Amino acid sequence: MRILFVFALLISAASGQIAVEELGIFGGTGSAPGLFKNPTGIDIGEDGRVYVCDRGNHRIQVFNLRGNFLRNFGGFGSGEERFDEPLDIWARATITIYIADYNNQRVQRYNKDLTYISSKYSNPGDDERFQHQQVLSVAYSPQGNLFILDAGEFKVVKINAQDRGEAAFGYYESGQGELTFPVQIELTSNHRVVVSDAGADAVFYYDFFGNYLGQIKYPEFKNPAGIALDDMNRLYVADTEAQKIFIFSDFF
Repeated sequence: MRILFVFALLISAASGQIAVEELGIFGGTGSAPGLFKNPTGIDIGEDGRVYVCDRGNHRIQVFNLRGNFLRNFGGFGSGEERFDEPLDIWARATITIYIADYNNQRVQRYNKDLTYISSKYSNPGDDERFQHQQVLSVAYSPQGNLFILDAGEFKVVKINAQDRGEAAFGYYESGQGELTFPVQIELTSNHRVVVSDAGADAVFYYDFFGNYLGQIKYPEFKNPAGIALDDMNRLYVADTEAQKIFIFSDFF
């Protein structure tokens, strides 16, 4: 499987049509360095490096912006510095990288030198609302809040800067804000939590306290999965069934 970089030339949320120019391709199928087995989460750090969750090879691969392989780390297992299907990575934090280690039911933390720091599991002493199981996606705010998208109860758990559960939302009986089959989480610059939901064919958004604010229910959505925000708060939605990337202007 290869990773393709594209540049949007035309944005039209009304028609769902975009024109793109291919800028480069890297990768391929396999387990050798630089190759992938089912790559999932991808992020670009402030250092300009591209971090890819190589899910099937249970590792993280690192490239420069030209797609040149730099290094990888991890491998299958449950111990420190091992992964069991890493699904998502957040590399935009100033100091720390956060990785959603799905089947190990934890978030792993590394520093910018890719040295292991710690693993975040559910705290048995926390309220049940703040417990998490399989970690689908992870995001970290400049205020020190860690947001975990949990596959166990389809909810978002907010861990504050003091490492305590502070909010949980999107779970069963959350009304309009109830998630059905969430895939990925993102944060906007104006303190919004954005969650793609393939089951509801929608993108939900909440404030940092977990209050439901609304959703994007676009007619052409079939299976919205991957999401990303640029520096102008424009939302990019990768739809795996529609085989399209939808781009929406800032309205959060």
